[in-house]
Amino acid sequence: MATRPGRGAWSALTLTTGGHAAGSFAMLAVAPLAPLLLDALNLGRAQVGLLLPAAYLGGVLMALPAGWFTDRLGVRLTLGLGLVLIGVMVSAGAAAATFPALLACLVIGGFGFSVLNPATGKAIVDWFPPRRRGAAMGIKQTGLTLGGVAASLALPPIAAAFDWQDALFVAGFVAVLIGVVITLVYRRPPVAAAATPPSRPRVVEAMGFLRRPGVAVVFVCGFLLSIAQSSLLGFLSLYARETFAFTAVAAGQLLAFAQVGGTAGRLAWGFVSDRWFGGRRRPGIVVNALLGAVSYALLSFGPRLSDDFLPPLALVAGIGAFGWVGLYFALVAEIGGPRHAGVLTGLSVIFSWSGVLVGPPLFGVVVQMTDGYVAPWLVLAGIGLVVAAVLPWPKPLVDRD
Repeated sequence: MATRPGRGAWSALTLTTGGHAAGSFAMLAVAPLAPLLLDALNLGRAQVGLLLPAAYLGGVLMALPAGWFTDRLGVRLTLGLGLVLIGVMVSAGAAAATFPALLACLVIGGFGFSVLNPATGKAIVDWFPPRRRGAAMGIKQTGLTLGGVAASLALPPIAAAFDWQDALFVAGFVAVLIGVVITLVYRRPPVAAAATPPSRPRVVEAMGFLRRPGVAVVFVCGFLLSIAQSSLLGFLSLYARETFAFTAVAAGQLLAFAQVGGTAGRLAWGFVSDRWFGGRRRPGIVVNALLGAVSYALLSFGPRLSDDFLPPLALVAGIGAFGWVGLYFALVAEIGGPRHAGVLTGLSVIFSWSGVLVGPPLFGVVVQMTDGYVAPWLVLAGIGLVVAAVLPWPKPLVDRD
């Protein structure tokens, strides 16, 4: 592979970033719509905590098969069909008459959501040389936060003007449209430039990585950081409405600030890890964990915070909560190498997305039990400190030569 990516690599990066954005725009639409869903469906705060886990449950169940399908079928079909499934099920959720039916549609849509990380991660490994992958992975991972920003800014006004069902229909249509475009347009790298060997990987080979203690530490840290990330995503808008009396639209805008911070963090840390850390990913993840810990501790002050202080605080919290993901998946893909990048990324998604299954429900239960947000924010701060202390411990996991 050439040391500098060509035009085809940047085209592939644009398509995969757009696919990641469209998938998150649709599947994570329930986060900015949470205040409206709470009222429309007469939900409790613990029930609101089930929305994101439902979206991620299908992803956890299908994470390893999604990586296997990516390695077997390629990026184009896997990513395109995954986005179409997301769009169809989110649209079906808009037509759901009950809360359980909405959750069921989100779970099935999660089957499509599961392909986003392994498919787009494999595209980066296929198209980009090692010293360019951190930046490319950071750019690609901004798709999730850019989709979240778009959802936070666009969907609450649509729901306020019409209803939440119309907002979900729009989100589902966007995912289907981008899925069709990727299926028609994306192409594989030339054979001479491809990093993936012709032999087919086996899932059992990737499972062997779990016997390496350092890899297990990385996966557990991904689990913990996802607890914090998903809790911020699932409850920041509701926190703003219940603590500061924000409207649903204003609360969505605050969530957008957090995701703008996450987008900036993913972009910046990819370049920093490539240029200043010699391709090492863990230092950036540690700094993100510490930024998140400080931000969550400040959010626990609640009404004592000034309204004017909330947007910049949300921005920094977003950097800490979302900025680590590109580095994390770059690290995992590099541990697996070209042969196992898709499968090992899928395995890592099981761990990281399992954090989403735990985080929002636990956060919601603690909010309901304590009738406030102080305790759950402090729990997230503690998680950030634990990750920052533990992640640097393992010996080097990737050969940089």
